[in-house]
Amino acid sequence: MNSTGQMRISTWMFVGLILTGFLHLTWGSVALSPNEIWNGLVTGEGVAGSIVRDIRLPRVAIAISAGGGLALSGLLMQTFFRNPLAGPSVLGVSSGASLGVAVAVLGGHWVGGALGLSGLSVAACGGAFAVLAFVLFVAARHGGTIKLLVFGLMLSYAVGAMVSVLQSSARQSALQEFVFWGMGTFGSGSLHAAGVLAFFTSLVAVMACRQTRSLDAWTLGARTAESMGVASRPFRGFVLASTGILTGLITASCGPIAFLGLAAPHVVRELFAGRGHAQLIPLTLLAGSWMALLADLAVCAPWNEGSGWPLNAVLSLLGAPMVLHVLLKRTWND
Repeated sequence: MNSTGQMRISTWMFVGLILTGFLHLTWGSVALSPNEIWNGLVTGEGVAGSIVRDIRLPRVAIAISAGGGLALSGLLMQTFFRNPLAGPSVLGVSSGASLGVAVAVLGGHWVGGALGLSGLSVAACGGAFAVLAFVLFVAARHGGTIKLLVFGLMLSYAVGAMVSVLQSSARQSALQEFVFWGMGTFGSGSLHAAGVLAFFTSLVAVMACRQTRSLDAWTLGARTAESMGVASRPFRGFVLASTGILTGLITASCGPIAFLGLAAPHVVRELFAGRGHAQLIPLTLLAGSWMALLADLAVCAPWNEGSGWPLNAVLSLLGAPMVLHVLLKRTWND
């Protein structure tokens, strides 16, 4: 595909993101007209203003920020491990973040009562870093797509077992809070939380854009990248810190979001011929944000009474076929 075709598709993706965000503001259990949305955004008065400013706008902003952040994390992990099946959920990083939250919420009650979202973020980032460091240690000694995938799955099962042990001895109120959090949602945060996610996602995106040469070189292998002048230790630290912080913050705010970090980079690679990270990074951010909004539309659609469909159920329906597609494609090519 030539550059004109790529520009056309990226433009349509951006327009689709804007239209999907606007549609997200209009529909729900209470339908709002475009005029009511505009007045609600400008003045914030009345029922429409409360719905738009306090509920729907934060939800849209969090979906865009979290979707872009997870997609960027997935792209960085796939490049770093040189594995198309790498991603925060597949390799157990999201499970590690969930374990951190479980320890804080179910094993002790200081986070929810004293530190709130900040405490949950610290706990989630700690769990994500621990699992990511473990995965990095194993990947350096036992490469291969299938081995790393199986290791990630087994690690997720082990972390899930530890969470189950914590759940068995937790208070009923804490257990109920954790179960609902574990379903995943973009609708439990505020504009402040959306701003925090947007800031860190943008910061990592800017840093990644400054590392495009290193990222492109790393796809050829660590030794080749080092021979091309890539400083291995700072680069590893950048990927580890970026993916750990983004995954931890997003998991603390939205719950363990499944498959989005894996699927979005592959959607971009299927649509665009270019493999340079100068193209992949902004397009992956855009694709992840749009996919998050589309999935959340199915959650809060007008025909869904009550709480609607669980977000992770919708994303799993999207992401599981993507894993099978990539795995079977590599099998056939091998």
